[in-house]
Amino acid sequence: MVIYWDVLFGVNALMDGVSLLAAARLGGVPVKRGRLVLACLAGGAYAVCAAMWPVAAVLPLRLLSGIGLCALAFGKTRALVRSCCLYILVSAMFAGMAAALGVASGRRLLYGAGYYFAVPLRTLLLAATVGYAVSGILLRGDAQHGVLRCEVERVTIRCFGREAQLRLLHDTGNDLTEPVSGRPAIVLDRAAAQAVLGSGIRLTGQNAAAQLAALPPEAAARFGLLPYRAVGTEAGLLLYFRPDTVQRADGSLLDCVCAVGPAQIGRGAYDGLIGI
Repeated sequence: MVIYWDVLFGVNALMDGVSLLAAARLGGVPVKRGRLVLACLAGGAYAVCAAMWPVAAVLPLRLLSGIGLCALAFGKTRALVRSCCLYILVSAMFAGMAAALGVASGRRLLYGAGYYFAVPLRTLLLAATVGYAVSGILLRGDAQHGVLRCEVERVTIRCFGREAQLRLLHDTGNDLTEPVSGRPAIVLDRAAAQAVLGSGIRLTGQNAAAQLAALPPEAAARFGLLPYRAVGTEAGLLLYFRPDTVQRADGSLLDCVCAVGPAQIGRGAYDGLIGI
């Protein structure tokens, strides 16, 4: 089998780019274009090196190379470990698809620690499309929102000395704002809000006004009532609180409040809604 190094480099750079982008979409982690390009080039170079020196293709080194590519693509983020796991999962699915298609077509699609596609372009596109879709289907509602529409993101909310990382679904219909300051409101399900507030403040299923009246005096100053309208509800009130900080995955801070919503959002697939 004749191997062309430029083809090997290009194909693996492309496949690493698709895998990293899929991991970013699934995990709700932003990725900068420059970092993504650098990681793709490094992935293509590693595939060439592994083809020239087979010892570089052993499993421990392949795992280390995957971690290195994720570090190049995503930087030092809080979600780096999760992003690495997602990248390895997506890469394994792509490799499995390539192996299956290779058996079906009678051609060799895997070479060393990478791919070598000496097949029609439609076969390559089929493998990438199916692998991308399957990787999303296995991860809760991210296949519908995070992958295809980029509507899921992770935020870190700090309040009363506690910290919680939450997965929020973008909702363009969420235009709730705090009545006094006009700051936008994130809507959290009851469990997520309880994780942020801790056991010192107990959230119940009773109406928002009753919950506000039952709060400890030292904490009540951080809380308020947020009017809202929804389908099937002419008017209502949500309990809300002012967190210390709300930080996005890219490190930027949101100036917002957090409202306590229903017991579950999206059948428990998400921790809340964000319209910002």
